[in-house]
Amino acid sequence: MSGLAMSRGRVVVLAILSGVCISIVGVMYKLGPMCSKPVQAMQVIVMVSAVGFVYFLASLLRRPAGQRMVRGPGSRGVWIAGSIAGVGQVGLALLFSYSFARVPLTPIWCAQALTFVLVIVYARVLFRERMDWAKLLSLVAAGGCIAASALNGPPSDPATVESAAATEPVGGLLMAGLLVGIILCNAGTQLSMKELGMRQVGGQSLMQRGRDLYMVLLYGCLTAGTAVYCVIYGLPITWVSLGLGLAAAVGSISGISLLAACVSAPAAVVFTLGGVAGILSASLISVLFLGEDANTLWIATMALAAAAIVLGSGIIGTRTVKQNPNDETRIPKQ
Repeated sequence: MSGLAMSRGRVVVLAILSGVCISIVGVMYKLGPMCSKPVQAMQVIVMVSAVGFVYFLASLLRRPAGQRMVRGPGSRGVWIAGSIAGVGQVGLALLFSYSFARVPLTPIWCAQALTFVLVIVYARVLFRERMDWAKLLSLVAAGGCIAASALNGPPSDPATVESAAATEPVGGLLMAGLLVGIILCNAGTQLSMKELGMRQVGGQSLMQRGRDLYMVLLYGCLTAGTAVYCVIYGLPITWVSLGLGLAAAVGSISGISLLAACVSAPAAVVFTLGGVAGILSASLISVLFLGEDANTLWIATMALAAAAIVLGSGIIGTRTVKQNPNDETRIPKQ
């Protein structure tokens, strides 16, 4: 939006839709082993990354300003940020490949959504984004949502997991390590997007200006890493993996594009709403279609997620924040 204020309502809608779209990716990963010809998560991830790379490369080449984005002012930051995000996504793909064979979808997706807490703290420290009481309570609710989901045990029915190895219990220490690793790997993408979203060149944020280049680097690194993995471990591309990969790619491209469109708005709104909306979507699908139990902890996850969305959306806020002429949804001048 060329540095102009973005309406709060639009930010809320884009952030929530982003989380919902990205949750489709996790559902496709989990559906793979449930097909008649089982598909590992990495076989789906490599298709997602390849489609994303081709899509954004075509977009970059099609735009008249493409060369200016690659070599123009601020482009160095975009190159660095996109590369960091890509390497982080390769690590995330490796952790996903291991985790989806042993852990239900909900705690995995809650862990990748928890990254928004790091982004909010980052934005508060570096960019002085203000936090009212509603947003603070939203963080608390979101944290409780993630904790409840992570504590929820694996399904008792072996048919809902990927392999025989998944029937073996995952120890608490290993579970914690997997979740922390997922959070840290995903942080590379969200922190770099927030950083670019807060830096301006010529009246535009670097995220707006260099979005296609950033995405090409992210998906390019991910494509290279996952392709090497599939070659080493002999994982073929099948019609089933192609179908799941294309569906996941639509969710991934849509979700990350929506996130990029509103990333300049306050992190406490954008990343909280996107993360929690993704948790809600993935959790509901897990219970309705993937055989997870709707137990007490699952209900607590849903209730806390809903509270986080309401509090973080700005529906409830202080009069001071609403009347502030330097509204948080504006991109601060650097």
